[in-house]
Amino acid sequence: MTSPSTHASRVDSRGESAGRPAPAFRRLVFGLALALLAVASSGSARAQDAKAAADGVFDEEKKDADAKKADDAKSNPPDKAPAVSDRDTIGFTQDNVAAQMNELEERMFRLSEALRSLEPENASRLRLALKFSREELILQQMKETRKLLTDTQLSKAETEVREMLAKLDHLRRLLLAEDLDFQMKLARLRQMRETMGQLERIIHEERRELAWSRSADERQADLTALVAKRTSVEALVRDQKGVIEETRAAAAKGAAAAESRDAVAKKEAEIQKKAAELAADPAFAPLQPPHLKEADGPLADVQAHLKTTNSGAAVASEEMALAGFQKELDRLAGRIGEVEKAIAKPEFLKFEKDQTKNRASADTLATVSARLGDKGVALQKDLIRASGAMQEAEKELDRTAAKPAATDQREALKHLVKASDGLGKGIEGLLVELRSELQTRILAELTEMHEIQLSIRETTESQAARAAQKSRTALILIAGLSQKEAELADRIDQLRALTEETEFGIALPTSLRVIGREMTKVQGWLKEGDATEHTVVMEKRIEEDLLALAEAMRRLPPSTPPKPNTPLPTEPRARERELNRLIAELKMIRLLQSRLNDDTVETDHGRPKEQVLTPPLKRLIEALKSSQDEIHETLAKLSKRYEGGGEDEAGADAPGEADQAKPTDP
Repeated sequence: MTSPSTHASRVDSRGESAGRPAPAFRRLVFGLALALLAVASSGSARAQDAKAAADGVFDEEKKDADAKKADDAKSNPPDKAPAVSDRDTIGFTQDNVAAQMNELEERMFRLSEALRSLEPENASRLRLALKFSREELILQQMKETRKLLTDTQLSKAETEVREMLAKLDHLRRLLLAEDLDFQMKLARLRQMRETMGQLERIIHEERRELAWSRSADERQADLTALVAKRTSVEALVRDQKGVIEETRAAAAKGAAAAESRDAVAKKEAEIQKKAAELAADPAFAPLQPPHLKEADGPLADVQAHLKTTNSGAAVASEEMALAGFQKELDRLAGRIGEVEKAIAKPEFLKFEKDQTKNRASADTLATVSARLGDKGVALQKDLIRASGAMQEAEKELDRTAAKPAATDQREALKHLVKASDGLGKGIEGLLVELRSELQTRILAELTEMHEIQLSIRETTESQAARAAQKSRTALILIAGLSQKEAELADRIDQLRALTEETEFGIALPTSLRVIGREMTKVQGWLKEGDATEHTVVMEKRIEEDLLALAEAMRRLPPSTPPKPNTPLPTEPRARERELNRLIAELKMIRLLQSRLNDDTVETDHGRPKEQVLTPPLKRLIEALKSSQDEIHETLAKLSKRYEGGGEDEAGADAPGEADQAKPTDP
């Protein structure tokens, strides 16, 4: 662990050149913070040893406690001295660690506020550390650990302590970070992505609101038309009833009522014409009024019967037509009832409430978007305008005015989409910056790791003969190499996580993961004291892979790749950049496939002649299959980007790969 004074002096050298406050002030800031972290970490780590923990927290308190203990020994006989159990000592230590952590958080907050204008970089460092500490609930976890210790749940307490130590170590590294600018950009990227996720949910909800308002507007228009058509159908029913009465009256007069029958026939012809026109009306036709069309036949029969003296048959046909009109009227009334229910006031109030919630989400997002800096300003403006349009939509929904509400919601959606586009461009710009810095960092890390790996391999070779003779000194040296190899694997894994978070390359994360697995394998062999030929061969392979990956990395541009199905750009520089990207990706995939093929051949050579595979060999074959699937998936992603094909197409483009890489099962 880097000492507080060492880090403080390093910070001071940067601060003096930038015209910052005196080194003593900086030493006070970070010396105190790191000292508190050291106390917390050491106290928690020694929680299993009560006496050591109690002695290592406060030296001054230890001296006072020793003096007091000596006085008590003089005044009280030894057999009457109070006994302190290990559990009490551990609990006391944990309480003190929690108090130190609480003081650390308070001081980080106060110092970040005090340094905001004087030293913005260090203030940001403290804010990031404080944010991590509170998000991870370190202080609360310490208090819960204290309760576990009180309840003698030591196994659970140990797990909690180990987790806290990992968090505290990250906190320490965050405070000591040399690449603070990169870390801050990475934190900003996470914030922007989180904001984008919230914004997408708001947009999704606003689209739902707009869809309902448009539907409600259409239904309101339909309702108006349906009510008008209901009036027309009611008129048909009323007229038909009147004609039936006239027909019956004419039938009572007998043969002398010829003129009356002719008049009734004319009225029936007019009713038939109105019914046909109403059924064909564009506003009514989509409802497919079957009963109006069914009434056309009985109405024609009525006119035929009225030309004769068969008044009874005419009345029967008229009543059939009336029944059809009445059915259509009832059907229309049911349809009107459904529409009225769908756009009733409670439905509008329900969506008004949802609109209010969505506006509140937009307002909250506008408030917190200030943390995004320059990009947050533009985002705030668009969210505020969207919120204003949403508020107007709420008023229209309260008045059951669907069309004006849809207009306001469309305006709100326009501002939300604009905000999303702007934020998306900001994320892409930040990703390019991060990838550029990450590329430089990865190249430097790969070069340094290659040198360390070379040193590990040379030491392994030099100690191989002595290790074979079980030399204790050689085995200790090789065990130390195991620790170095584990550190390399950890660094590779950290780089892999950064490439995935920054979306840097398709094959790069997979390549780093494979190299990390190779390092882990070597680390296990070295830990067992294995310095034989196969360990040295794997170490040489790691060296070659690190160099090959570095070479491919130099061709990988940090810019955002084109979208799938996008042709290569015509501008020469841009075209060359994309070709370099493709070449770099293919080089990494070729490296992965080549290594997998070597492993496959080696596994096949060690295969027994018997038909039954041993469990270790089966595990090796399963591992090879998993690696081949991983490479296939990587190639499929690359194929989808440049060719627009799916995984099946990618697999069709590379026939026989899987067969070549896997041993044939019996």
